[in-house]
Amino acid sequence: MFSISNDELADRETLGDTVECGQCGETHRIEYGDEVLGDGTKQKSTTLAFYKCSGATYLAGIDGKRI
Repeated sequence: MFSISNDELADRETLGDTVECGQCGETHRIEYGDEVLGDGTKQKSTTLAFYKCSGATYLAGIDGKRI
């Protein structure tokens, strides 16, 4: 389980377009999920940011902030 408070998140730096991977040391592109709206359409959401490395997915940020 992972938890982070709004106060902790406010102090974090803004998430960029890439992240240095803690697993392999290479740079990976940040991706974002979609929010499904009430009418069934989707729009990009910055609530959760992630990156992929060697077939695994890792959490990179929340609400545009690096974690």
